[in-house]
Amino acid sequence: MTRRLAALAALLVLPLLLLAGTAAADAPFRVADRITDRAGVLDQAGRSQVERAVAQLRSEKGWDLYVVYVDSFDGRDGAAWAEATAQASQLGRTQVLFAVATGDRVYGTSFDQDFPLSQSATDSIESNDVQPRLAQSDWVGAAVALADGLRSGGSGGGSGSVVPYVVGGAVVVGGGAYLVSRRRRRTAAPAEAPAPEPVDPFPGESTEDLGFRSSQALLDVDNAVGTSEQELAAARGHFGEEAVAPFAAALAQSRADMVAAFEIRQKLDDEVPETEPEQRAMHAEIIRLAAQADDRLDAQVEAFDRLRALETDAAGYVDGLASRHFGLTARVPEVEAAWEALTGRYAGPALAPVADNLAQVQALLAAADKEIGEARTQLGASKPAYAVVDGRAAEDALTQAETLLDGIGRHESALVEAAGRLAGARAEVEQDVAEAAALPGVDQAVVARARASLGASDEAAAGSGGGSGAGDGGTGGRLPDPLAALHLLEEASVALDQAIADAREAAERARRAAAALDQALIPARAAVSAAADFVATRRGAVGTQARTRLAEAQRHLAAATAGGDPVVALREAQQAEAMANQALDLARSDVNQWSGGGGGGRGGNVGVDLGSLVLGGILNEAMRGGGYRGGSRGGGGFGGGRSPGSFGGSASRGRRGGGGRF
Repeated sequence: MTRRLAALAALLVLPLLLLAGTAAADAPFRVADRITDRAGVLDQAGRSQVERAVAQLRSEKGWDLYVVYVDSFDGRDGAAWAEATAQASQLGRTQVLFAVATGDRVYGTSFDQDFPLSQSATDSIESNDVQPRLAQSDWVGAAVALADGLRSGGSGGGSGSVVPYVVGGAVVVGGGAYLVSRRRRRTAAPAEAPAPEPVDPFPGESTEDLGFRSSQALLDVDNAVGTSEQELAAARGHFGEEAVAPFAAALAQSRADMVAAFEIRQKLDDEVPETEPEQRAMHAEIIRLAAQADDRLDAQVEAFDRLRALETDAAGYVDGLASRHFGLTARVPEVEAAWEALTGRYAGPALAPVADNLAQVQALLAAADKEIGEARTQLGASKPAYAVVDGRAAEDALTQAETLLDGIGRHESALVEAAGRLAGARAEVEQDVAEAAALPGVDQAVVARARASLGASDEAAAGSGGGSGAGDGGTGGRLPDPLAALHLLEEASVALDQAIADAREAAERARRAAAALDQALIPARAAVSAAADFVATRRGAVGTQARTRLAEAQRHLAAATAGGDPVVALREAQQAEAMANQALDLARSDVNQWSGGGGGGRGGNVGVDLGSLVLGGILNEAMRGGGYRGGSRGGGGFGGGRSPGSFGGSASRGRRGGGGRF
């Protein structure tokens, strides 16, 4: 049946193609002469020159060159138009078609697959000899150059072989001019107003110097806040809470600014790099915050000094300091006894934060005692102002000593509280470990680290770890460290919580994606199937873009149905549907253009719908397989080649060619 169809198609194609009046003027057609000038670009002298070149090629090589000039290729690319015309003209192995659309400024060539010259040789002739002349609208010279190039086997270079370099240079220069012009247009063209650049408050200062300035500002404000806190504590004890409330509020705000500045400094010091503009902005913000905190404290100085006008009662002030010194000195033995008890109960690392407190207290009390003695001397010399200066130094030392003594008790409370929380925290971590180990998707390395943390926490809580120094109590470092034990459990808990949350979120995403995938596959399959059917039944008119989108759609659909991660599969299904819809739109556009260009002609009353055969790709196959091949595979004559739809690649059915714009 297929052979009969091929023979019938071959017999019917001639009357179809002869009905040139039914198709668009520049659609592919059967050439009648070796030179066809529908564009009217050849005068008599030019035609004679081309005829001589074609005749010389046929005389010396036995090869026929057919030259066609038209106005337009009707929207097709040059190679496709030349291929279709060569097939319609039943050109054989040694017959070449050269077609030029002078209005479109596109050309195409068609060579038999078994043409004696290689494709690289014919491509070289086209690029070196033909295209440069076409670019200069030298229609006669292009055809003559092709004939001469074929005759010399592509090795002669042609008289126009220098032209590509000239033309290439023009392209480069023109391209450069275009780029410059494009840049200028971009510069001149109005655009959306960009975000304003941040104002650099230190434009004349290097980034390095700015970093030093911000660091110094941090040190200064930290010292100022620390000193102010000590002064406020002393004033609160002397005058009461209500009297110092305004100063306490100002101090709290300045401390908040200082903390914010240190946070920015930490970002500058972490492992995440910042650009230089970002660094400058961050340094500037640190300086601003530090200055703001300083200014706020400075604004309270005058009022605070009036409150602390101690000089009027310098003797009472010094007596108060001496009484305070006595009370703190009396506390020291009690705290020393508590410290001895702590060193027998907890490991050295557990007590390390307050290990030096008592030694520092002794030094501070000694300094305070000396300052109080000097203050009394100044009072005896009737120098109350100098006595207040010495008293202020003693007051600062006493305040710090009091803080250090209280710190030992606070740390003991923290150790007791940590020990009390260990059992509950451990139970929670054990529960999280069991849940994480059983939950799909959890990184089991996190579980393993959590189990290791449980063991290390047990050792720290029981005092089985090594160590030496204060707090080891001569037991070889086997005293407990409840704070370290609790810290290990807390780290494990945070890591497990995050791992469990991530796994649950991933499982929920997968569940939702799986449900959505079942729905998404329905329109995806339908879209791919519709596009595939459309292209398969109209392949004679459907171009590369539509087929590419269809191939991609089929690939995405295969990936969507291959199993695996449903989230990924859902995206693949959505891509498949989108690509299939694009393929269908492009294919319809190709068919509409083909029909409008005369490709849907019916071929008269011959009893066969040739338009349908061409549109479906059937007639093209018959022409490729049954056309005259000039001794190539399949034999000569009509119907001697492959029948429509026979097995084989594209190289066994068509011709090769070239072309492009000029």
